[in-house]
Amino acid sequence: MTMPTRKIFGLLALLVMLTLYCAGCVFVAVQYLPDSKLAELIFYPLAGIVWVFPAIRIVRWMQAPPDGT
Repeated sequence: MTMPTRKIFGLLALLVMLTLYCAGCVFVAVQYLPDSKLAELIFYPLAGIVWVFPAIRIVRWMQAPPDGT
């Protein structure tokens, strides 16, 4: 796969992943998060950091050298 193609697929994967992640965070916050400021203080920073780990994997895949080189 060429670099431009890989970057397009990676960008689309990031957009889909972030959209689903945000929707999942909202669902969890609305359905399961108790009405507690302490719970919010823990949940939102944690949710704001966790998305980075799958995104890093996608970006590394996007930056990998093309197959066959």
